[in-house]
Amino acid sequence: MKETSEDQAVSDNAYGIAAGELRQFIEQFEQLDAEKKEIAGQQKGVMSEAKARGYNTKAIRMIIALRKRDKDDVAEEEAILEMYKAALGMI
Repeated sequence: MKETSEDQAVSDNAYGIAAGELRQFIEQFEQLDAEKKEIAGQQKGVMSEAKARGYNTKAIRMIIALRKRDKDDVAEEEAILEMYKAALGMI
């Protein structure tokens, strides 16, 4: 089947719409990536300030990770750790 000029116009328009939508997705992702990098820099600044004031940043990061987890899971893990330490005479 031969493609007419009308068919070509419809096809070109469809590609134009798809390309525009694709461009929007890519630009949105790039914007989010830039925001993510900015936030990471801010987080690094917070940790640098905490370290400068004498806080242990490794402990701060561990507390942040614990706060993200389910409280019941953390409690169970801590209970098992205490039991193992007691069994090994570490307490």
